[in-house]
Amino acid sequence: MRIEIMNLAPEAEAGKGPMIAFRSTSGQAWARWCGADIPQVGALVDVEFDVPDEVSQWTIADGPAIMTSDFPGSPVRIKGVVASVADNSVVALQVDTDIVLVEFAATMNSVQFHQTAKPRIGDCIEFTTHRLDLYPYSV
Repeated sequence: MRIEIMNLAPEAEAGKGPMIAFRSTSGQAWARWCGADIPQVGALVDVEFDVPDEVSQWTIADGPAIMTSDFPGSPVRIKGVVASVADNSVVALQVDTDIVLVEFAATMNSVQFHQTAKPRIGDCIEFTTHRLDLYPYSV
């Protein structure tokens, strides 16, 4: 997905890239930069998103794809359409034009009691993750 770099958080954990505010067609959010070269504010960059933590709760949602958070380190809200569900609980989620692979915990649950334990292909789901990582790539 192509993103625009909006801001850089000056402090970074030792051995980790900085937090970067970005804007995409799905919204604005903060994420950890995992590339060797740190981009400049205003740069357009192609990235792959990684949700490094397992997702344990989700909900059926309506509306457009969303990827949003408020400040560095705040939870990231992600909404998209389930493109596939693998046997190992990995869900391919279409967020706008990009696919984000998300690993669901073995005990994943919908927060809506009438929903199934696993999202199904075609479901529009929403969840929150504590971290989002960005990996740059060249096209």
